Order: sequence, then structure tokens, then C-alpha cells
Amino acid sequence: MAENKDGQEKSEPASAKRMLEARQRGQVSKSQDVTTAAVLLFGGFAVFVLGAPMMSSFRNFMGYILSNSSSIVLNFENIIFYFQSFVAFLATIQLPIIGLIFVIILSAEISQVGVKIATKKFTEGLNFKQIFNPFSGLKKVFFSSKSIFELIKNIFKILILGTVVYWVLSDKWEETIGMLERPFVDIGVFMVDLSMELVLKMGLVYIVIAVSDAVFQKWKFKKDLMMTKPEVKEETKQAEGDPKIKARLRQIMRQRIRKLMLSNVAQADVVITNPTHFAVALEYKTDKMSAPVVTAKGADFIALKIRELAEDNDVTIIEDPPLARTLYFSVDIYQEIPENLFKAIAQVLAYVYQMKNKAS
Repeated sequence: MAENKDGQEKSEPASAKRMLEARQRGQVSKSQDVTTAAVLLFGGFAVFVLGAPMMSSFRNFMGYILSNSSSIVLNFENIIFYFQSFVAFLATIQLPIIGLIFVIILSAEISQVGVKIATKKFTEGLNFKQIFNPFSGLKKVFFSSKSIFELIKNIFKILILGTVVYWVLSDKWEETIGMLERPFVDIGVFMVDLSMELVLKMGLVYIVIAVSDAVFQKWKFKKDLMMTKPEVKEETKQAEGDPKIKARLRQIMRQRIRKLMLSNVAQADVVITNPTHFAVALEYKTDKMSAPVVTAKGADFIALKIRELAEDNDVTIIEDPPLARTLYFSVDIYQEIPENLFKAIAQVLAYVYQMKNKAS
């Protein structure tokens, strides 16, 4: 089991947050062998497909040069002109194959990791003292466990590919010797066929190597990003917030809501009580509301505070335990009362208005 620098066991899989941060740093699961296999196989075939037109163009160019060699005047200006023409010619026959290989490389890379800008690759974790220290760089290249593993892996790949080359060439050994007595054109055809066979067989073998390495790199990537249990707890705390802080924020929020709710009692038309366990304040403005609205409610201590505020602001208090309980459990604050309570509330409000009229 992997361990971190402090010797703690990495037993937990990497979280989505840790995977995202790794990707932003440019740390992804990628096999270089996949790109090499794509270039070897598809790039090799591209060379064979475009090779004939390239050779034909080169032959025509050289034929033109040789046939007009007697009329070519070499001086400073002409040399520059001929050099520029030759460079332009080489560019026209080489750029297509170079561009195609570039597309193959880009496609192989994108197929493994997608398109993502590593925003933190050059902004986090830069140690300039280590970067400009040649000894630390040499130690990383030649004496690290990763470099030794890569060396062994590359030697293994060379042995496999060397075996494939030996197998192909040994099968063609007699035919190769016989080419010494064949025309030059036949030798060219033989070399093209032999090269095609080498590219095909080496490419197929390298695909197996690339798939194996891709699986290994994915496993190693997940293993390297594994987390210790304390790291998981710390990340969870950061994502969800400190429980103590969250509890304190909830308490402050409840206090503010309670304070705001209690301030509504002074504008209420009536407070309906249990009488000791529940209290619900109702407000009804006929010109603004389609039905009475619960503006405050509470149980036990809050219910007592609602009754005290109602008494201080001359709000009528009605003791109706069944109605108080129903309002408390079925209607939220700032919500209109449901239709099934219209009749009961209408009777209460009618009584309140009647008492106010007598008092006035």
C-alpha cells in the first residue's frame, strides 16, 4: 500500500476534487507508447502512400536541374535564387507528411486526455532553487526509481522490437542476398516491400505494448493520487464546511429569522394560542391579501414571547388549542391559511373585530 511523505497509509481512492486539481496541474494518465504506436503505424503508411508522389516530384526536379545544368550560371545572386527554390521545393514535398504526422500525434494525445488547459501547471509548486540546480536534475534523471523503471521498460521494448526485426529479416535473408544480382528497380521494389512489412509488424506489436502501458499508466495514476484517511476528512471538511462553524451560522440565521418573525407580531390582528405550548399570529389586510397570513408562530419559549409581544402591542389573544395546533403544523410563516380553515379563522376574526368595535 502506498504511503505519503509522513509515512501515512494511502488507503482511500482519490476524490473528484483531487482528480480535478491533478488535471489542472497537468498530471494526467497518459501513455507515450500510444502516441509512438500511432506514429509508427499510421505515419508509416502515410509515408508509403505519399512516398510515390514525393519521389516523382524529386525525380522531375533533379531531371530539370541536370538537363539544364549547362545553361545554369552560378554567381552570388543565382546561388541565393537556386537555394531558395530548392528549399521551397523540399517544403512542398515534406510539409504534407510532416503535417499529417503532427495531426496523428495530436489525435493520439487528445484521445487519451482530451483538451484541457493545465492552469496550475506553471503557477503552483514552482521551486526555482530546485529547477536551476543541475545536481537535483541529474539525480531525478539517473537515480530516481521512476527513471530506472523507465530504463528497464525501454530495454524490454527494444528487445521485443529487435526480435520482430530479426524475425522479418531472417525470413528474407536468401532473397536479400539474391538482390545483388537483380536490376536496381527490383531492389527498390524489394526495399519498399520489406519496409512496409517491418512497419506493419512492428506497428502491430507496438499496439500491444501501448495498450499494456496505457492500462499500467492508468493504474499508476490512480495509485499515486490515493489519499490517506486524514486527507479525506480534511477535504470533506473543506467542501462541506467546519461543523462547528456551520452550526454557529445556523444558530445566527435562526436568531435573525426569529427576531424578524417576532417583529411581525405587533402588526398582527390576532394571536391564537394553545394556550401554553403553541402560539400563531395572523394578519389580514382586506385590501392587500386574498386570505389571512401567518406572520409568526412558535412553540414553548417562542410561543411565550409571541404572547408577551401581543400583550405589549394590544394584539387580541384567542385561546383555541385545536386551531392553534392545526395552524402551527400545517401553515408556514408568510403563507396564507388553507381553504379548510377559512370558516374557523373567519369566526375568530369576526369576534376580534367585534371586540375592537366595542372597545372603540
